[in-house]
Amino acid sequence: MKKLLLVIFVLGMSLSSFAGLKEKHVIGKWKYEAVTDQGSIFGTLTFENKDGKLTGEVNTDDGDTFAFTKVEIRENDILYFELDTGYETLQASVTMEKKKFSGTVGNSQGEMPFTGEKLQ
Repeated sequence: MKKLLLVIFVLGMSLSSFAGLKEKHVIGKWKYEAVTDQGSIFGTLTFENKDGKLTGEVNTDDGDTFAFTKVEIRENDILYFELDTGYETLQASVTMEKKKFSGTVGNSQGEMPFTGEKLQ
């Protein structure tokens, strides 16, 4: 009986260490698609740990680069990030599952579907 309890305890600890979105799942390069009423927008997101903090940037297919102003892992395995394009602040909230994500990106005027896949 003691051995069974020990095994259950160890399994419980092991499973809890795998549960939930972790920074290591986020770090890397991701391709994305944002679907607008005028067509799709594509590009890449790059997340990294700099000085113990998640950070990164967006590279659009048009050649623009924007640094994230905020990156957070929130409750319920939600990755939230913001970026300032110079004329508006965009907020994205996505759920990550393995090497894919889905959610929304937008501003105070509205949101659009936002999906992506990890490249590396």
